[in-house]
Amino acid sequence: MLKIITDSCVDLEESFVQEHNIGLANLHLQVDGANYTPGEDITTEQALAKIAAAQDMPKTSQPAPHAWQQIFAQAQDEEGALCLTVSSELSGSFNSANLAAQGSKLPAHTHDTRMGSFGQGFQVMLAALMTEKGKSLAEIKDALQEFYHKSSIIVILEKYDNAIKSGRMNKYAGKIIEKLNIRGIIEVLDGKVVTVDKARGADKTFQKMLERIASKAEDFSQMVIGIAHFNNPEMAEKYRAALEDLLHPARIYLSLLNPAIGVYCDKGGLVISVAPNPYTFA
Repeated sequence: MLKIITDSCVDLEESFVQEHNIGLANLHLQVDGANYTPGEDITTEQALAKIAAAQDMPKTSQPAPHAWQQIFAQAQDEEGALCLTVSSELSGSFNSANLAAQGSKLPAHTHDTRMGSFGQGFQVMLAALMTEKGKSLAEIKDALQEFYHKSSIIVILEKYDNAIKSGRMNKYAGKIIEKLNIRGIIEVLDGKVVTVDKARGADKTFQKMLERIASKAEDFSQMVIGIAHFNNPEMAEKYRAALEDLLHPARIYLSLLNPAIGVYCDKGGLVISVAPNPYTFA
């Protein structure tokens, strides 16, 4: 059986990680000159608090190849490892994992999820469930491709400072959006962050977000939704309740946003992922 491995740009229930023995490579975080590794020497809550209070733009860095190799080595009692990383358009994590896989003594394979947060997490869930059913690597990779094309990530930001500083949003457009109380609705398309719509004011933004999420499937009874928030539980719960009433999905997952993605979303941001239910898709 393959050991499933991912990086810390993923949002995934801790109980699933433990039950299915998912390997995790942690990205590093630099805030105001101090270095941390969330998940090792600092908690998610502590990391998000430091990002929110940062004077300078926080930075992340991918795990080094030797860190991946140490995790691949955990698969010595397995048939090998399959590593699913955050989109290669957003981080060097995939390239680092690839280098490690090439030098691994054990069979190690990589897969670019072209997503992050719960969008990445749902692919990890699918891969873990399929490998436990005895599916081959080829079958899992084919399923992941089909699963990806039926998945979406939609993002709403409350603040734009970090998106502008990181270069993920044009500086002047971002300042105009903030001044006019216009909120950009963002999607991850082909692994890249793209502004797909705009709305003025919180109420119109909320309605447009619901409409865009609802457009992602005709029937949500076999779909799951993941809502990851940057210290904004009230808004996350508002979306959860509305999406439950409107769409009746198989399940809605709710969690804090991981710090690696949180650096770019900033305080108040929400990342909402929509995907087929991994338990029935597998």
